[in-house]
Amino acid sequence: MYPFDDTFIHLTIADNLLKGNWGINPNEFASASSSIFYTLVLTLFRAFSKNSVVPFVVNCMAGIVILIALHSWLKKHLISYVVQGVIFFLVIFLTPLPLLVISGMEHTLQCLFSFLFIFYFSDWLEENGRSQSDRLPVKILLFALFVSTIRYEGLFLIAIAVFLLLVNKKFVAAGILTIISLAPLVIFGLISLSKGNYFLPNSVLVKSGSFNYSNPVRLLYDILFERLVYARNGMAALATQRLLILLPLVYLVFRKYLQRSYFFILVFLFGSTILQLSFASTGYMYRYEAYLFFCFMIILPVLFYKYGKQILSYFDSSISKLAAVAIILFLFFPVFLRSITALNKTAQACLNIYDQQYQMANFTKRFYNENTVALNDIGAVGYFANTGIVDLWGLANIQVTKSKKQHYWNASFLDSLCRENNIQFSIIYESWFPGLVPKQWNKTATWEIQNNVICGDSKVSFYAPDSSSKKLLLQQLKVFEEQLPFSVEVTYY
Repeated sequence: MYPFDDTFIHLTIADNLLKGNWGINPNEFASASSSIFYTLVLTLFRAFSKNSVVPFVVNCMAGIVILIALHSWLKKHLISYVVQGVIFFLVIFLTPLPLLVISGMEHTLQCLFSFLFIFYFSDWLEENGRSQSDRLPVKILLFALFVSTIRYEGLFLIAIAVFLLLVNKKFVAAGILTIISLAPLVIFGLISLSKGNYFLPNSVLVKSGSFNYSNPVRLLYDILFERLVYARNGMAALATQRLLILLPLVYLVFRKYLQRSYFFILVFLFGSTILQLSFASTGYMYRYEAYLFFCFMIILPVLFYKYGKQILSYFDSSISKLAAVAIILFLFFPVFLRSITALNKTAQACLNIYDQQYQMANFTKRFYNENTVALNDIGAVGYFANTGIVDLWGLANIQVTKSKKQHYWNASFLDSLCRENNIQFSIIYESWFPGLVPKQWNKTATWEIQNNVICGDSKVSFYAPDSSSKKLLLQQLKVFEEQLPFSVEVTYY
């Protein structure tokens, strides 16, 4: 079992794409994935195998390619094998790569493509920055294409690269890079518009909370304080914020010795950290910011290996050395804690998905296969059960996404949408719908899992659309209770 419900969203879209439709429901287009490239990769593999282990296999392959590509770049920069081993250890456990591989999501490939684009672009710019050459190598353009389509956050890296090209007066290269990177996203956006959806994927719009920022002053406050200063989202946000201190500090310590390519890498990481914190997310099992820590754990040891002796010569007293160690430990503590917490939570997250999402799918498949149900977490049910889905959160239903954008997402709308689609029952996190559960719905039961670290709530609630259908739903839930893991607490109403 994967530690994320989202893995099954990718699998469902891939399976439907083989039948000619991009979406969760077989005959309804829905831009529910923010990773165009990864969905296409899974679609290719699903053409040969319908086994649910496919995402894990893809990530294992990506992990192997990461190690090969990393060794190649380190060898090019004359890094010793011992230090290479240290770097492998750091990127594996401080990213952390095991979690990304087990997750079956696109983030392992995001780390790979981000590394290839940032580091090889920086090398090229150092070699050609002062020359008249304005032609980017094909491999860098391919890396740019991959990094922009693996996740939309890749556009942060493209924007920084274009900025560096403009500063170095490489205007043609900047234009070509922009066109190559944006072309697939524009094409997908136009297809989405033609299908009645938004230009950006629903997943980007809904998860980013962009609908909540009609006031530019509120947006500016949220970026400057809530995202860049405070760490209300927990350890992931705090660790990512520490990069805003660590990266400038690394530059100040090594500035006398830095070769230009290493300087460019630091610019990439600092700029993308600001953009990630400001306009994207951190957390959700520490995957969204993983590419930043992956790249940081490569460049930092390289700098210490190449220039460490010169830097250590400045610390000639025991007090200065102790002070330096104390500062380093203080700054890096959230980074270490983020990794340890992520690795410790991985097994429990898999168990949570099994206890909650997988059981929801089994119940739906057993009693409501080929019917329509309403959910706010759609992955496992969409993949394992052959059922129509009304996504009350908006990833898979454009009507819900539009209702959020236009501010009529309310109890009346949700009830009307469900009745229009003839839903048989609903499974929701009540905490996600404060004051929004239609009064006509009849609460029938709740399932509560223990030690939740990943699900949107530890408790899911089952609702019948009216009192006449509650009796049947209640009977079915009581029959299915025998199949539930013993740790799931069931309450009937």
